[in-house]
Amino acid sequence: MNPRLKNSLFLVVALVTVLGSTSACDAQQWARSMFTEFSHDFGNVPKGQRPKHRFVIENKFKEDIQIRNVVSSCGCTSVSVTKKTLKTWEKAEIVAVFNSHAFDGFKQATVTVQFERPYIGEVQLTVRGNIVKTMGLSLSPKEIAFGQVTASNLPERVVKLQAQGDPSFRIVDVKSTFPHIKVSLKETSRNNQQVSYELQTQLKPSVLAGASDGELFVVVEQRNGRRQIPIPFSAKVVAIKISPEVLTLANVKRGEEIKKTIILQSERAFNITDVKCRTRAFRVKQKKKGARKVHVVEVIYTGEDELGKHECELSFYTDLNDGVSGVVKAIVDVVSE
Repeated sequence: MNPRLKNSLFLVVALVTVLGSTSACDAQQWARSMFTEFSHDFGNVPKGQRPKHRFVIENKFKEDIQIRNVVSSCGCTSVSVTKKTLKTWEKAEIVAVFNSHAFDGFKQATVTVQFERPYIGEVQLTVRGNIVKTMGLSLSPKEIAFGQVTASNLPERVVKLQAQGDPSFRIVDVKSTFPHIKVSLKETSRNNQQVSYELQTQLKPSVLAGASDGELFVVVEQRNGRRQIPIPFSAKVVAIKISPEVLTLANVKRGEEIKKTIILQSERAFNITDVKCRTRAFRVKQKKKGARKVHVVEVIYTGEDELGKHECELSFYTDLNDGVSGVVKAIVDVVSE
C-alpha cells in the first residue's frame, strides 16, 4: 500500500474515534444537566416499610428525549419512570422505592437511566438507607379498667410494658389530661433484647363520683425518636360496691323466669331505698331489710316478648347519698323456643 495513502487512512480512523468519544462524553453531560440531584439517603427505615423518592428530570433542549430504560443494581430498590418521551420543558420522574421487607442493615443501589435519543447515553443515580428491625412493643393489659370503686377503696392497677429489639428504649414521661389519677413508673429489666417497665396507676381520693374515663400518654424515646403511646382508662366511682357489675343472661325464652343474686356493700351500714329500671321485666327482692354493710338481693328477670338482645341498667338508691348509689348493667338475649 502507498505509504501516503496508509497515513491518510490512519488519520481518518483516528479522527472518527476522537469525534465518537467526544460525542459520547458530551451526551453524558447533556443528560446529567437535566437532573438537579443524583443521590438520596432514606436514613433509618423500619423493616417492612417501602419509602419512595422521586428524581425529577426536565428536558431543557429543543430535541425530544427518549428514555430507553431504568434499572437498579440491587433488589433493595425498585425503579420506574413516569414518562419516557419528553418534549421541550416537559418533566418526568424517576421513582425509586426502597424495599426493606427482605433486607437488613445498610443497603445502597445504583439506578441507571438509559437514553436512546437524541444520543445514546446514561445517568447514574444513587439511593441508600439503613434498614432497622421494627421494635415490638407490648402492653398488658392494653387498657386500665378500675371498674366500680368507692372513694374510700381505690385499688391499684398495674400495666406491664415490654419493648423488643431496641436496647435504647426508655420511658421519659407519663401524661394525662385527667387530674385525678396518679402514676408511678418502675423499670424492671433491661438487656440487648428486651426492656421492661411496670406502670402503677391509682385514682386519687379527689376523684368525683360518677363515671370517669380518659387516656394516659406514655412518652417513650427510642432510636427513631420520641412518640406517645395512649393507654385508655375507665372507672365508676360509686357510694356502694356492687357485684357483679354486669349481669349477662343468655338464651332466655319468652316468659321464662331467671333468678340471679347481687351483693351490695359499703364500709358503713346503709339502707336500700329504691331500685329503678326502664323495663318491668326485672324485679328485685331484698332478702333482709334494715341498715347493714352488706345487702344480698335477688334479681328476677322474665323473658320479654321481643326477641333479640336487650340492655338496661338497674339503678340502686341508698341513704348514703343523694342520687344513684350504684348501677348494674344487664344484658339479655331472648330467643325463640
